Amino acid sequence: MPRLLLAALPDADASAAGPGAEPTQGDQALTRLARALRDAGHEVVHAGQDVDEGLVTAAAVQEDVAVVVLLAPASYDAGSLAADLAGDPDHADDTIVLVAVGRDDRAADVVRRVADEAPTG
Repeated sequence: MPRLLLAALPDADASAAGPGAEPTQGDQALTRLARALRDAGHEVVHAGQDVDEGLVTAAAVQEDVAVVVLLAPASYDAGSLAADLAGDPDHADDTIVLVAVGRDDRAADVVRRVADEAPTG
């Protein structure tokens, strides 16, 4: 099974809540997704909620993941993240970047299908 990196980028609406706020729908979706992928036998690196692209890129390279899964706002463009990963010769051809805009079970189903088909390295 491929190794996956899960992360959630900041959502402007959720960020306004401030520190110490109740877990958001995005927090819960990321945790449920990580649990479901682990239950399916995948190795999951959980980068966390409200992380930036630089951390995602560094973690993907360091952890040698096959799939990067981002929960992101609908306006997010993954082009710069994909370019950063492509700039690393070890990941240029084999890292899949999957951006899940929805925070529901349909997004989780898509991620599971992609993870099941991803190369194991």
